[in-house]
Amino acid sequence: MKVRLAFVLLLLAATFTETAVNTVEILCRKSFYTPDVVRIKKGEPVVLILKSKDVTHGFAIDELDIAREVPPGAPVRIEFTPDRAGRFPFYCVVRCGKKHLEMRGTLIVE
Repeated sequence: MKVRLAFVLLLLAATFTETAVNTVEILCRKSFYTPDVVRIKKGEPVVLILKSKDVTHGFAIDELDIAREVPPGAPVRIEFTPDRAGRFPFYCVVRCGKKHLEMRGTLIVE
């Protein structure tokens, strides 16, 4: 009886495993993101980990209703599941230096 129960529990655990979450780390520095092009898959959960080593930056993707400040120190997590494919520009929403307006990148959802 115990062996059967263990086998059933093992099968259930294998059946209900979580979908792997794609984690992407983005470093924010004065006037640029690294990486500045991020590729993810439609319908798959993603976590963006944003880190600043110098000043407070911002990160926004208008089409996905994302806008966050990224202060130096602790990373900022943004979790979402893209529901459509496309190219979505991201940019800094906090004036962070002389080349602030050049701080841009692209999220590509395939």
